[in-house]
Amino acid sequence: MLQPEAPHAGAPQEIPQQETRVASRNPRRTGRHSRIPGQWWQPGVYGSLPAVALWILARLPAGLLLSVTGMPAASTWLNRAGDTVFVAGWVASAVLLWLTRHRPAPAVDAAPASQAPVEAAPGQAQPRPSDA
Repeated sequence: MLQPEAPHAGAPQEIPQQETRVASRNPRRTGRHSRIPGQWWQPGVYGSLPAVALWILARLPAGLLLSVTGMPAASTWLNRAGDTVFVAGWVASAVLLWLTRHRPAPAVDAAPASQAPVEAAPGQAQPRPSDA
């Protein structure tokens, strides 16, 4: 009689498969996708960088600004442009934060459910409309 071979060290062996479940990295409910990215702060930060550059350019010597731009009031214009870009970036961040806020689910009113007609079990007397 032939006996089954004993497995040797190099023979592949079957490993029992376990069921694996991975937790979702997305804490939101399924089927609900945010239209706006979660990095609400990015417009403000990325708007601040050019604003700082404009403010630095506005501090250049007046003679240099006059020779480059040809405008005697270039410093004032660059300062205001920096202010505008800075404020616009952070206003955009505030709008994104407002639009991505979590709203509570609407409250369910329990009153309509309590007014539903109650069915009597078989063999019990049916209530008359005048008893209600």
